[in-house]
Amino acid sequence: MSVLKRNRSESHLEFYHTATIIRSDLTRFVMNEKIVPKRWRPVFTFPMIERINRLMDNITAANTIYPQNLREAETRRDYQTAAIITVEQIFQLLQFLLDTLPIDPDKFQAVTEMLVKESALLRGWRKADYKFITQFQN
Repeated sequence: MSVLKRNRSESHLEFYHTATIIRSDLTRFVMNEKIVPKRWRPVFTFPMIERINRLMDNITAANTIYPQNLREAETRRDYQTAAIITVEQIFQLLQFLLDTLPIDPDKFQAVTEMLVKESALLRGWRKADYKFITQFQN
């Protein structure tokens, strides 16, 4: 039996799914010559792709740790925090791109919405994992 889309709840790995979409969409976005000319790629495109890959690396690293002690729980939380920081750095690079090149801000709308969603999902994931830290502190 299938569930109507409007009745589906959020997946436990929605943050991962959203990050993979951001990775593919944002990479295509900054590699588009109409948006970022070739001469600006070292300034905008390559750092953006590096941060996108760092985001995925941090999410993957955090998700591979199932905490069995306080140190592992804190390590997982550190990776989650690094992923949130990386999303904010991507926002800053997009703002720099918008301030520097003559680009229509409406082209950023979909990417920006996905990044806002990703930031909220990552913060929720980190907050939900706080249970591990409190469990091991007792």
